[in-house]
Amino acid sequence: MADQDNPTSNKPPELGKLLRDRRAHHGWTLADVSSMTGISTSTLSKIENGLLSPTFDKVLQLSRGLGVEIADLLEPPATEAAVPAIVVARRSVSRNFEGQQLQTKYYTYRYLCSDVAHKRIIPIHVEVRATTLEQAEMSSHVGEEFVQVLKGRIMLHTEYYEPTQLNAGDCVYLDSTMKHAYISLTKSPSEIMITCSSATPNLAQTLREIIKEKIVTESKGS
Repeated sequence: MADQDNPTSNKPPELGKLLRDRRAHHGWTLADVSSMTGISTSTLSKIENGLLSPTFDKVLQLSRGLGVEIADLLEPPATEAAVPAIVVARRSVSRNFEGQQLQTKYYTYRYLCSDVAHKRIIPIHVEVRATTLEQAEMSSHVGEEFVQVLKGRIMLHTEYYEPTQLNAGDCVYLDSTMKHAYISLTKSPSEIMITCSSATPNLAQTLREIIKEKIVTESKGS
């Protein structure tokens, strides 16, 4: 028998509150979320009010439709009043952009301070060799990112804005769930520093998997 959403009389699940809070933050109606996820408004309402315990398939629908990772839906955000019981005191130093390197045909990514796992902030040095949008291939991922041009000139393409030129020293902050791409406007490769952030603890792995998929796609096309 296929899994079905199970009624529950227990305390409303954290997922329901997180979904309701996310709707309020973005100003979405239940109809908006229903359109994005393919889940009926009545089911969404029951999930928010703790009348339904969603199956994993429903959680996946929410994750994909809202453009967030499953962990963002299942893990409540830390409150401002929350104080860590233990100071972990983690620290990592990268010299001259050294770090884990992944290279595609048009980009070289260096993940800085990569010896620290489960970082909420992911610094990446990127060498941009793409000179056309076709080479760049616009993509999106969970979280937000801050980008600063270190060398050369960049054209930033985004899903909802006109292309924006960024010169050395210029920076931009953007919603990473919006499709975006960076191309170089100079003959020699341009260089940018990207700092990605998310409440999801496995953000670095998510970003690496996206790049690895591009590498596999390129190898199949060659």
